[in-house]
Amino acid sequence: MAVDQDLLQQLEQMLHWKKSKKVYAEKLGVTEEVIDELLKELRNKETVREDAEIAHYIDVLEEMVVKVNNEKGTLESIIETNFEPKDDLELARLHKINLDKYKISNYWTKQKSNGKFTSSVFATLRKSKDYTAEDFAKFLESYTPKEIIVTKAESEGMSTEEVDIEVSISDFHLAKKTLEGETLEDKKVQYLTTLHNLVEKVRNSYLIDTIVFPISNDFFHTDNYQNQTTQGTPQDVLVGYDNEYEAGFDLLVTSINYLKAVCNHVEVILVQGNHDRTKSFYLAHALEVFFKGNKDIGFQREHSVTKSVVLGNTFIGYHHGNCKIDDLPLVFATGKDSFDFGAAKYREVHTGDKHHYMAKEVKGVRIQQMPSLSGTDRWHADHNFVHSIRAGLALIYHPNHGKIGEFESRI
Repeated sequence: MAVDQDLLQQLEQMLHWKKSKKVYAEKLGVTEEVIDELLKELRNKETVREDAEIAHYIDVLEEMVVKVNNEKGTLESIIETNFEPKDDLELARLHKINLDKYKISNYWTKQKSNGKFTSSVFATLRKSKDYTAEDFAKFLESYTPKEIIVTKAESEGMSTEEVDIEVSISDFHLAKKTLEGETLEDKKVQYLTTLHNLVEKVRNSYLIDTIVFPISNDFFHTDNYQNQTTQGTPQDVLVGYDNEYEAGFDLLVTSINYLKAVCNHVEVILVQGNHDRTKSFYLAHALEVFFKGNKDIGFQREHSVTKSVVLGNTFIGYHHGNCKIDDLPLVFATGKDSFDFGAAKYREVHTGDKHHYMAKEVKGVRIQQMPSLSGTDRWHADHNFVHSIRAGLALIYHPNHGKIGEFESRI
């Protein structure tokens, strides 16, 4: 139906009365249904006007000043427009502020003598405490892992014998700035290439039932917004805490999807390190939520420095290793895992932390310290912690004979 423009204009002038539709209908001599149509047209008109103002603001912008301080994590912006922004969301659009990254701390708008409006915004980078559960749920809803191209080992045929394996890529320190000059993308490719090479070496000889996949062990290089470890030690980094987290989440989603495709069950075990104690817990929780629909992927992610698993007749205890490791067999023998420890025929403890390979036996318990893929940073070079062989391991366990083999993939 065509709208009477004269009636529309009269109604628009009456709206400040804030009366009922019945009153407006009586004043204009029309039905309430006509008032409904007129109100609908006014709402559409207002929406078009707002959209036009937003789209046109660049043309009417006379001045824009933006100051960004990356060290302090602040952004200041001042603009002048022909209209007054109505709220902080419109200000964010006008000032081109990404609200996923920044939080508007304060703002003001004032009208100048020439009738134009000046608005100023002060924003700060969002910190961990500024992200809500709703933000994270929104992230997971739209999340899809990115494909990373890796070099796969060629298969030469498989045996019919079935084994369990552990794939260990310990102390990865994803965002660490190394003297080798590696980029974040270089490191992601190193990780996935090592993972594929290890698993394909096993598949050339055996069928795989369960893959145990310890995560963390300092998978992340930092634990907080200040680019510090859990204990507050500053680190040299390639990217900030948020980018490291998102890249790491993406990397492990890709890794777990691959592992599940080549075995019957994947057991993901959180081994919290001294660099990323809290961030790795959030990572494990997010991964469990992401894979919650897959019954063939299990998680041990509780906040605890010790975890364990039993493969056949072999008990394996996990600890990051930032302790006196000779005490660990007794810790597992007398702690929450004591029953499994006592019932097993073979017993092992796996650690990381030191970035180099070591194995020894303490009273019949094999302690194995895993190597690292991580390169050398400034601190390690200054203290002569250098020349470690960069590698990942795949350890093979027979249900009756215990550990029967070990593959290594080196950089």
